Amino acid sequence: MMDHYASRRKDMLAIMNQLHSIGAQTYLELPRIVVIGNQSAGKSSVVEAISGITVPRDAGTCTRCPMECRLASSEDPWCCQISIRYEFEPSNGRRLKDVMERKFGGLILKKDQVEPMLRRAQWAVLNPKLSYAHVLGMSMHDMYHNLSSSALQFSRNVVCVDLKGPDLTDLSFIDLPGIIQNAETETVKLVEDMVVSHIAGDCLILVALPMTDDVENQKALKLANLADPQGRRTIGVLTKPDMLPEGSVKNRALWLDVIEGRRFPLKHGYYCTRHPDDADRSQGLSSAEARKAEMDFFARTEPWNISIKPHYFGVKNLTAALSSLLIQVIQEALPKIQLEATRQLETCRDELEHLPKPIVGDPATYMLQLITALCDDVNLHVRGSSQTSKMIQDNRAAFAKFKIEIRKTAPNFVSSGEAKEPVDDDDEDGGVLTTSAPFTVSDMRKHIQRSITRELPNNVPFDAKVALITSFQRSWPHFVKSCFDNVRNTVLNTLLACVDHERLGRYDLLRHHLHSFISEIVSEQYASCHAFLDAILEVELSPFTQNLHYLDSSSEKWLAKYKGARQESKTQAAPAPAPAPPVPTTNPVPGSSISPGPLKTNTSLWSPRPVPISHSSDSSNESDSLLEPLHTASQTPKRKFKSNSRISASTSTPISTSAPVVPIWDQRPVTSGTFLPAENVSSPFDQEKMDHALAALAALGFAGLTAEDLEKLHPVDEYETELKVMAEVRGYFQVSYKRIIDYVPSLIDLKFIKAVGKALQPFLIKKFELGSNEANAKCAKYLAEDPGVTAEREELCTKKRLLEKVQEELYRFGGL
Repeated sequence: MMDHYASRRKDMLAIMNQLHSIGAQTYLELPRIVVIGNQSAGKSSVVEAISGITVPRDAGTCTRCPMECRLASSEDPWCCQISIRYEFEPSNGRRLKDVMERKFGGLILKKDQVEPMLRRAQWAVLNPKLSYAHVLGMSMHDMYHNLSSSALQFSRNVVCVDLKGPDLTDLSFIDLPGIIQNAETETVKLVEDMVVSHIAGDCLILVALPMTDDVENQKALKLANLADPQGRRTIGVLTKPDMLPEGSVKNRALWLDVIEGRRFPLKHGYYCTRHPDDADRSQGLSSAEARKAEMDFFARTEPWNISIKPHYFGVKNLTAALSSLLIQVIQEALPKIQLEATRQLETCRDELEHLPKPIVGDPATYMLQLITALCDDVNLHVRGSSQTSKMIQDNRAAFAKFKIEIRKTAPNFVSSGEAKEPVDDDDEDGGVLTTSAPFTVSDMRKHIQRSITRELPNNVPFDAKVALITSFQRSWPHFVKSCFDNVRNTVLNTLLACVDHERLGRYDLLRHHLHSFISEIVSEQYASCHAFLDAILEVELSPFTQNLHYLDSSSEKWLAKYKGARQESKTQAAPAPAPAPPVPTTNPVPGSSISPGPLKTNTSLWSPRPVPISHSSDSSNESDSLLEPLHTASQTPKRKFKSNSRISASTSTPISTSAPVVPIWDQRPVTSGTFLPAENVSSPFDQEKMDHALAALAALGFAGLTAEDLEKLHPVDEYETELKVMAEVRGYFQVSYKRIIDYVPSLIDLKFIKAVGKALQPFLIKKFELGSNEANAKCAKYLAEDPGVTAEREELCTKKRLLEKVQEELYRFGGL
């Protein structure tokens, strides 16, 4: 049973030592014993007494780094192995990514060789730039007299001493440098911080307290009380009892109260030890002899020999108690350690999963993958989908606005002599009115007169029409550029948003260059597409169309609208007409030369009158001023004007076939009577007259006529020529307008938006020089991610590896 317990105790100490050696204490609370005390508190004597070895005692490196003693009982001969555990960077004190424990020198088989080797090991810790071989080859004289100026004052890296032998107790503890008070503030704080960091958590704190000083003055005990206010983890070890004078009865009584728990009580109490002095050590007193001398001292000295707690005296009792307590703490802590390691490992893996993945493979290949993914995202926006429709929707809005702006440039021809509201065109753009200034028939007549050069009579100069057409096109380049600029900004912002996606957002330098390169390709494609748009605008400056059917129908529609609006204006100003005489319905008019059959009309009657030619000296300037209203877009559109869609009909004097034909330019305008518009024929009496008229015409052979056909019998208007020019120009506007609102968006979409998507990948590959010999080196710079992310990933990977090692060691140990 005892053998099983001893074996189990060894295993538990072994697993703790192994966890310490791999650095598990970095993230997990590992049970341990930490020995602290003020300088010259007899702490080294306690360590020597427990470990059975001699440690350096003189001032110097011996007190400037932690020492971990790992004792294990064994039936084999005594041996010692010294190692150094590197947990911190020597230069800045930061924790290393991977804790490393390296053996220092070979196996020691003689106890008197331990102390010199400990000096060398501590020298190596304080002089990290020196190699092991160099330090191991140094003599004691060299270490004393060749002090390096670059040597560290203190180090948190640990000198580890593994001891095995038949007289040892299974135990491990860490001996920290003594707390100093008479030194520089920075040095004092450095040592205190080291002590505080080691005694935090659930470790057992062994405090060395010299009995030559009052308990209240012990700085080490104060630090222990701060870390363990309830005194549950603290163990006091009283030293130097032989230094109390024989007559100090009261002082001895006070210390006896401490040992027996009546003053400054601790859960695990205070142990009193007596160690050889310098004279005893100089005589080569063995460890066994020293322990016997210690027990003899307590047996013959009062008040120690009359204490009610005799088992609290002597190093042997202290060592047994420490071993038992440590094993108990380890046994309780191991299941918690395994659970905590598992929890932290899962958290670590989750955090790594949420971090960007590190680059796999060579940087150039990875860069190509990033560029391909970026271009795929861009083309999704170019093609459009339910998830990437915003860019196309924004562009459609820009095109719709462009259409409205072009529509507003329509010429605002007014068929009366005074400026009125724009004529309603009743087309699919209902509600959109021109913003051009009015251009009346009088303005048109003056414009035509100023444009005549060598033309024959009855010919309106083609240049006059061209001037009118180009006048409403002058603002088109501005609207084209405004539309294109809006689309360019939308595309650029969309592409930059793709660059700022989390896939690329981690690479600041790469993202910065992508912003620059994408702005460059957008500018290049913008300039290229603009050339096509300029060509379209230049084409429109020369009037041309083969869409003659639409041009003719549009011109006829507008001529009817202008005539109707003009007739309506006249009707509103004319007096009510006198009743018309009855119209015969069957017989021809007596004495008339007209016989039944097709009605023949004089075609010269519908020919336009020649425009009077004026030779004023300011003809050119006046012509320019007349055209100015056509491209003035400052006027705010008024409410929509509603006019009759049919031209009004009027009566006229019957034309005698016996009268000579008079040229139209010699005729006077016929204004003797006015027909009511066909749409105004609403009373039964008016309708009856209309029926009689249509019946009479049918009797003459003109069958199939309607009331609307009678509107064509209006007398020739004095502004017939001007109205026709207006209708032709307005009709051509419809042709040109329909072309431009389709061509511009189509070219922008093809030669800019789709062109950017198509050219982006080869452009970026060329810019990043992915095919060059230096591609990997350059891409590695571009792919250098944020240092904070890199550091976080490295720390998590280090933690993950360490926790996986901890789990592996715990599983191997088993029996938890």
